[in-house]
Amino acid sequence: MASRTIKNQISSVFKGKKWRLHVIYWTLLALIFFFQYRSVAMAKTIPTIYAIDISITRFITLIILCYTFLFFVLPLYRPSKLIYFWISLISLVILADCLQVILAKLVLTQFPTLNVMPGMDFMSLLAKYSFVLIALFCFFIAAFYFQDIYDRQREIQLLAKFKTEKIALESSFLKSQVNPHFLFNTLNNIYALSLKKSDQTAVIIERLESLLQYMLFECKADLVLLSQEFTFTNSYIALEKLRHRDDQCTVTMNITGEDTGQYIAPLLLINFLENAFKHGTKASFGKSWINMDIQIHPGGLHFLLQNSKPLQVSLTQPISEYTGGIGLKNVKRRLEILYPGKHTLSISEKKDRFEVDLTLSF
Repeated sequence: MASRTIKNQISSVFKGKKWRLHVIYWTLLALIFFFQYRSVAMAKTIPTIYAIDISITRFITLIILCYTFLFFVLPLYRPSKLIYFWISLISLVILADCLQVILAKLVLTQFPTLNVMPGMDFMSLLAKYSFVLIALFCFFIAAFYFQDIYDRQREIQLLAKFKTEKIALESSFLKSQVNPHFLFNTLNNIYALSLKKSDQTAVIIERLESLLQYMLFECKADLVLLSQEFTFTNSYIALEKLRHRDDQCTVTMNITGEDTGQYIAPLLLINFLENAFKHGTKASFGKSWINMDIQIHPGGLHFLLQNSKPLQVSLTQPISEYTGGIGLKNVKRRLEILYPGKHTLSISEKKDRFEVDLTLSF
């Protein structure tokens, strides 16, 4: 498991063209070290080979320090276990500092006649090199944290983007489900009329064509004008009235308030109305009725739909059937996606009626 983690870490560090950045970085750093020590050597009339050797020791130490940090210490980084990370980090810096001093001592032994650092023992050299080493390593840590912050922000942005796209796809899918659900119910009605050889069959098909034109073409936008949605609703009511005589079912639609060009998500209200026709006129031994009251205000609307309860509802149609259909589940989810925190929906059963109470804020 540990070897796999190290391999993954190495792969992430050098994946793609990242290895080129490492080569460029270390090449530039090696040149900086060389010219730095060469200028010091020239000022003190010290052989250039000494400057090269010291540059190499510093270079080797930093490479070991950097990649030990990347491959072994960095994988220990966990927000919940920072103590292990910092202990490993401090230990690494101390060991790298000691390595730098040992390598420097080895270089000095090759130049016994030079008096570069007179009287400096191991601890003195350790203190001398630790300052530069720690300063450079602070740069690595800062770069790591900046990269970490950047990666986290990018991850947050990507998650937000994916979430938005997921919601948009789900919303589009739910809206697309309205069409076959509506079409299925309407075709059932047409089939029932055709069995009766009703003269209204051709008229219903013609009305259905105009409704489908709105659903398939004009509803592609995320929002439509309220006036368009109300026109579609009136057309649907007219379609249903062809099936139900006035002495069998009374339908009223009352709209109050000023429509100033507000927009609404398409096909939100039709599910409730369709459900009212499906269940409010089913198996009713008395005259059924559907009342729809819409109040428009600048910031939204209030939609109240009431329909009569069939006399045998307790035997044939439990409340769960009225409130738990596919169409209503669909519209509830669409409301959650399109109007989060901007709607209230109540579907209830009264003594003599079913009631849908919806408030929307635009």
